[in-house]
Amino acid sequence: MMKLGFVAIAVAAAAALAACGGGGSSATPAVTAAPATPTPAAPTPTPTPAPGPVTLAYTTNFGANSSAAAAPAALAFLAPTQTATLTAAEANYAGSFTAATSAGCGTAVTVTPATSATGTFTLTGAAPVAAGCTITVTGFTAMTASVAATVATPAGVVLRWYTPNYQTQSPPLPQSGSPINIVGTGAVFAPILAISEQNYIGGFPAANVTAAAACTTFATIAANATVPTGLPTAAPGTSLVYYTVTGVAGITTATGCTVTAKDAYVPVAPATANPSVSIGVSVTATTGTFQ
Repeated sequence: MMKLGFVAIAVAAAAALAACGGGGSSATPAVTAAPATPTPAAPTPTPTPAPGPVTLAYTTNFGANSSAAAAPAALAFLAPTQTATLTAAEANYAGSFTAATSAGCGTAVTVTPATSATGTFTLTGAAPVAAGCTITVTGFTAMTASVAATVATPAGVVLRWYTPNYQTQSPPLPQSGSPINIVGTGAVFAPILAISEQNYIGGFPAANVTAAAACTTFATIAANATVPTGLPTAAPGTSLVYYTVTGVAGITTATGCTVTAKDAYVPVAPATANPSVSIGVSVTATTGTFQ
């Protein structure tokens, strides 16, 4: 009886342990599902910026420059044959630019090239034009910008004398363009002839400065390789050269010497003769003084 009691108690204890989980369980635990990944929203496309207005700027070697602008200040060439660099730009545009001159330019102002991938053009003032000339540059579709241009007319050759004592003057003052009398001979009495022309940069070739046959008997006329000490250099858009005129030793009196100078300007149209002007020289006495 006692043994059966123990067995009953053991069975009851085992049942109690099973009920409390102490004996373990073979059941598969439930799996928790991972949260779903949200689908990202499509990015908003960035709009393509529209090309901006065309701007123009220019630089020159004679001091006239303009910053970039839709309508820069008029380009004023000081003399025919001068050049300028014109630069076009346009925001949000990477294409080529084209340039053209208006009918008012005629042959006075040229532009090269007609089309530029970089927007850089060379403008040349070929002949005088006072107004009505415009250069227009086109960028994206109908985007344009323009700049007006003028070219000054050569003013004509001018001859002036500087007396041998010009270095005592501050500043040196030229005499008017009238005949001069050299009082005495040699370098001490040698005046300087200034040949100049405004709105002209072509210079005066030696062949364009001539003396009458009578000059060779009593005076020498020689070009100065450099600007004489103290005398001005050519201003922008102007040509200026100097010649020294020296009386020949032994001359007692002489007249009839004429020096003629002309420029080398050949206009595109109309074809006209080069301007020239003459000035007289005379030599008196073998000695003399300058005060």
